[in-house]
Amino acid sequence: MLMNDEEIGLFPFDEEDSRQYLEWVNQEEFTSFLGRCLPVTKSEHDAWYQNIIRSSGSVVFAVKTVEERRYLGNVWLHNIHWINRNAELRIFLGGAQSRGYGTRASKLLLKFAFEKLGLHKVYLYVSAANPRACRAFEKAGFTEEGNLRDEFFVDGRFVDVKRMAVVQRPAV
Repeated sequence: MLMNDEEIGLFPFDEEDSRQYLEWVNQEEFTSFLGRCLPVTKSEHDAWYQNIIRSSGSVVFAVKTVEERRYLGNVWLHNIHWINRNAELRIFLGGAQSRGYGTRASKLLLKFAFEKLGLHKVYLYVSAANPRACRAFEKAGFTEEGNLRDEFFVDGRFVDVKRMAVVQRPAV
């Protein structure tokens, strides 16, 4: 376990977790928010998994409960820009929505990004049509930076996307 709070922790993302992730991303309730209309094949998923665990531009973690080590999903830093010291936060929790795990996992990843990687800013993109996710990110410390009009096509209509970010301010 790399980082944790009293309930959840960030763990290495292994092949067993990856198999569960593949099952979740192909469930209809998640595909619209992932921007996919076709199922992810095992070979596509395996290529993605190998690429993301080897990438110097991404860091991916499995989010698990501390006690039972139950896999809840993933959180990762994507498009890490080492010169500008920023990265995009991505999160997918297939095993536990509406329990506060997304906020907790985001806070743990921010701590890792700022304290371990020395990043200055972490940003994300979230559908404005997903107010629960927007609130969860606000609770984790993100503030809205802008709005991308009609960016995603979800359930037969275009929806706006919010860009949110946290900037690490130097201690004074």
